Amino acid sequence: MADLVISERSEACDPQTASAALRSVFGESVVTAEPGPMRYVQASLVDDGISVTRITSSGTAVRATTPASPDLVVVLVRSGEVQLRRGADQVRLESGGIGVLPMGEAAELRWDEVGLDLFAFPLSAIARLLGAEGRAVRVHAPSLVPQNEVLAEYWRRLASGLTFPMLGEPELFERDLLRGQLVDALAAATIETFGISDVSEDDTTADQATVRRALEFMAAHIGEPISVSQVAVATGVSVRGLQLVFNRELEMSPVLQLRRLRLNGAREALRSPAPGTTVGATGKRFGYSNLGRFSAHYRSEFGEAPSVTLQQALDPAAR
Repeated sequence: MADLVISERSEACDPQTASAALRSVFGESVVTAEPGPMRYVQASLVDDGISVTRITSSGTAVRATTPASPDLVVVLVRSGEVQLRRGADQVRLESGGIGVLPMGEAAELRWDEVGLDLFAFPLSAIARLLGAEGRAVRVHAPSLVPQNEVLAEYWRRLASGLTFPMLGEPELFERDLLRGQLVDALAAATIETFGISDVSEDDTTADQATVRRALEFMAAHIGEPISVSQVAVATGVSVRGLQLVFNRELEMSPVLQLRRLRLNGAREALRSPAPGTTVGATGKRFGYSNLGRFSAHYRSEFGEAPSVTLQQALDPAAR
């Protein structure tokens, strides 16, 4: 076992012992059950960016409650079914179903017989991917279940790469880059699958000003290989916040808007070419280092190759 991954395993036949096991991973959690036979087996692998806990349990009306989870926890049902409740919101998850236990909110899981995998992400990991490091973040999950099945299936496939055989393989998890990339990919998928956001960025009153600042930055750096993260920093919001604002105001992502600005600029340059203008040089001027990608994006946007636009500008008779 890699030193960077802590392994823990517990078995219980009563709620008190099960509670102690669950608290070792999830803080102030409590397990209760109706009188009768009970079985609870928990195995956890804890990394600095995630903890993965596998629970196999049976009993009568078993409940696991947490008053306010310090982590963002995703529940994957391997077998059986579980009731997930947050306040007045409640969902039933069957085998293969996934749901989220919101950070900082009371939640409850209830089952009779179930197999669960719990993936817990600390606030620092989520804040970093939201682009909100270094400031207070209030993470919000609008729903207990995924936004759609396409995202849910993508999440499940990524999660399969963090199951116990792989997570416990020293050859893989002694390597910081491999381990970090896997954890970051699943955390990012969690943010997108459940629509996780920073509550401070859900306010729409500043949307137009945010879009204006972002577009001004994009226009000023249109020929540079800028990223969405750089646009977000220059605009004063997180990456996720920038995505939300663009979707609300422009009904497109920042990536697509940046691409459209670059392509429109390139089209204007090709339609009014200076002496010696070439398609390759124009693509580079507007942020494309790969001519094939530039041509493909240009054709998709305007229905013709950039070479055709340039030729028509140079020879009006070719139109």
